[in-house]
Amino acid sequence: MQLLNKTIASYFSFSAVLLLAAIPIFYFALKTALIDTADEELLATKTRIMPQLRNAVVNHDQGNLYLYGYDIVFEKEQPTKNRDSMYSDELGGLYSNKQSPSRLLASHFTINQEFYSLRIKTSLADKLALIKRIILILSLLLVALLLGLLVINRILTKKIWQPFYTTLKRLQDYRVDKQPVLKSEPASVKEFNDLNRAIELLTERNYQVYTSQKEFTENASHEMQSPLAVFQSKLELLMQTKPLNEDQAALISDLANASKRMSRLNKSLILLTKIENNQFLKKESLSVKDILQKLLQQYEFQIGQQSIHIAFDDAMDITLNANKSLVEILLGNLLSNAIRHNVSNGNIQIYLKEKELVIQNSGKPSSLDTQKLFQRFQKNSPDADSIGLGLEIAKKICSLNHYSLEYRFIGLLHTFSVRF
Repeated sequence: MQLLNKTIASYFSFSAVLLLAAIPIFYFALKTALIDTADEELLATKTRIMPQLRNAVVNHDQGNLYLYGYDIVFEKEQPTKNRDSMYSDELGGLYSNKQSPSRLLASHFTINQEFYSLRIKTSLADKLALIKRIILILSLLLVALLLGLLVINRILTKKIWQPFYTTLKRLQDYRVDKQPVLKSEPASVKEFNDLNRAIELLTERNYQVYTSQKEFTENASHEMQSPLAVFQSKLELLMQTKPLNEDQAALISDLANASKRMSRLNKSLILLTKIENNQFLKKESLSVKDILQKLLQQYEFQIGQQSIHIAFDDAMDITLNANKSLVEILLGNLLSNAIRHNVSNGNIQIYLKEKELVIQNSGKPSSLDTQKLFQRFQKNSPDADSIGLGLEIAKKICSLNHYSLEYRFIGLLHTFSVRF
């Protein structure tokens, strides 16, 4: 949930709870006040009609008692000690049999030493209807007020937060290789200005670090390749000199192999640095099937040396929008890994599924250590030509392109799957 919506949702929830609680409380408060007023009117009515009651007893004319708005019942009763009481009647009506809530006063007193009971009833229907209208109008006003406040709050909040969203959009579009510093427009809110200044300083430092690493990578690639090439050529010339005994030839051969391995290691480390710095920006549409077919042709000699049987299910194809060099390195490392760690007369099975590449190879009859498999300089074979960086480079390329690279040991086959 967005921060803006979350803030408004908190306000709305609080207001809705307050509204739901306030309306019934207000209704019952008005109803209580209405009943209290009705009770006071009933007591006042009793006091006002007492002289009329005495005259009715003297004149024996109790049947003609009438008072507009009240239902009066006056009659003799047996001697009693009951006191005056008031209560509500939700069923009785004043002039009809319809359900009509009323309030009653029951009083007991003596006139000329005779006991009488008096019941005065007044209807509450009109007053309760008025209260309901008041509650309805109040509810509509509160809902309108609540919705109005929410709309105003949303508009004002979006306007206030606009500099934040502008900065966020610029951060999303920011490329350290194209823009040294992320400049932001001044905002009316101090906190946003502080945030923008911190982002400017951060992007400036990142650009400096990126530039330094890029220059180091380029310089290291140039400076290390040159002496390595000279060293290797001198060794080749030294091997051609005569006389050369067997021990000298063995030492020179070891030096040449170490030189080649150092050259590959240097290239791999520089490649890792470039991947981590995201220096492979050019993207194009690529066919995974075509790249695999070309790689298999390149590895024909190694495959033939080990008599490895290749099973390539190319019924499907996967099209990627990615950097061609990185995809070739990724697939090449996985394929060379399957060849290098295979056995004589082994097999390699390659499947292309929907958005997934699976490479299976025979080899060591037990699962590899998945905790160390993709770590730097972790070697799973005694091959002296292996430098232990191929799978880490493959993992870095997958992370950069948001692919998933997984290893499983299935049916005595080492299985690497890339989910694009």
